[in-house]
Amino acid sequence: MKDGSLRRWGFFSLLFLLWIGSPSPALSQKATIRDVAVKRVDHGWKVSFSVADCFTEKTEEAIESGVETIFTFFVEVYQKRPWLWDRKVGAYRFHHTLRFDPIRNEYQVTLGEIGESFFIAPLEEAKRKVSRVEEVEVQLSSQVSSRAALELRIKAQVDSIRLPFPLEQILFFVSLSDTETDWYIHPLSP
Repeated sequence: MKDGSLRRWGFFSLLFLLWIGSPSPALSQKATIRDVAVKRVDHGWKVSFSVADCFTEKTEEAIESGVETIFTFFVEVYQKRPWLWDRKVGAYRFHHTLRFDPIRNEYQVTLGEIGESFFIAPLEEAKRKVSRVEEVEVQLSSQVSSRAALELRIKAQVDSIRLPFPLEQILFFVSLSDTETDWYIHPLSP
């Protein structure tokens, strides 16, 4: 009798550990860069793109509770060099922020690249606006030859503002809402 109950207990313990260790669909979601459009301008490139799957359930809970969520975008241009490390010849880093205003019952969206802030009522529209980037210009270094092989790299990070220590311990879900994309790499024609 003891042996059978130990086996049963071991079996259920193993199932429980497997269940705890398996990633949930909400946590296994990976944000990605999509809809990239690149246009050559005089001394650089204009880039448009969007970030897909960047809002997890935890991120939305943090936004609804009034925690500011910051999108940090990295847009970089590298010169490809076959015998040396690639050289960064242009970069632009900027932020989008999203915060719920309970008094107005609207979402405040701030787009750092154009320096504008505005309010949007439906959450879905605010999410679409904050995750879309329109024609940011990356200026190239003057040292780049016109025939150099270039590569565009884009990355996005989504972070919630860190709260003071005691509040962060109580509102632990805030630290779980951070996500980032892999680098999106796109060759640029000279």
